[in-house]
Amino acid sequence: MEPIFKDSSKLKGTEVLFFENVELEKSKSGTPSFASVGTLSVLYFKEFNRFILHLNDWRYPLMRRIPITSEGSEGSSFTLNLPALNGFSYILRFPTITNSSAFSNFETILSNNSGYTGKGGVSKKLEASPDDKLSRNAPSSTGFVSNLMSGVSGVTHTFTEVIHSGVDKAKHLAHSMKPGSKGLTSTKKRSNLSDIKNKNFKKEAHSTFKKDFFSTEEGLSKKFHELRSGNENLSKVMEFDSLRKTSDSHAPSMYLSRDEVVESILNNKDLIEQRHFVASS
Repeated sequence: MEPIFKDSSKLKGTEVLFFENVELEKSKSGTPSFASVGTLSVLYFKEFNRFILHLNDWRYPLMRRIPITSEGSEGSSFTLNLPALNGFSYILRFPTITNSSAFSNFETILSNNSGYTGKGGVSKKLEASPDDKLSRNAPSSTGFVSNLMSGVSGVTHTFTEVIHSGVDKAKHLAHSMKPGSKGLTSTKKRSNLSDIKNKNFKKEAHSTFKKDFFSTEEGLSKKFHELRSGNENLSKVMEFDSLRKTSDSHAPSMYLSRDEVVESILNNKDLIEQRHFVASS
């Protein structure tokens, strides 16, 4: 399970809730197409004060100005509609809801972090989300361009010197290889196939895995599943503040690519601008 491994390029998210066998579809103009199926994790990233829905390689950050609607339920199933860029939308289908407490907590998170309209509910006023300091603004152009041009000038000068040096060496080598030139006698001897010893590659091979790698992986996976199954958010109805402050010692953590998390947040900010989801005054 790659998301449980931490490195400097990843962000830690606390799995506040999870739901198994959730189906994801992508739709445009009423025509759905299958996208994915698996375990839906509701992750909280403290660094951005942001909840993100995560299913396989799909991520959807919750924002108060994005309206999320319920398409009603059929028996024990449930469906959510989430807007996406360029006229698309995502459809999340929960085939079975066997844990009413967990789903109640999920609706609490949706209600506090999106323009969520529950079953039979009325449209909710859209609000601005907390500032996560993320934007697509480019860096200051003046200093950046100046430094860039200075760097290009230095690189060009160095590159020219390398070319001249290489040409001089090539000329010298060509001159030394003319007929009658000295120093062309090779000291290497031809190898005799009978003298070549067979190597024991199996004996000389070295593993690229660090010592105890597999035992560490097994330990992390075991701890992850223990924390997941023991998460009280799945068995008790909680207040929103308690869900947001879920401790790492009571719920598992996932580590996702920082670049991909940031890009998903920026994409949903683009969605807000594209669809003109304006906060109510």
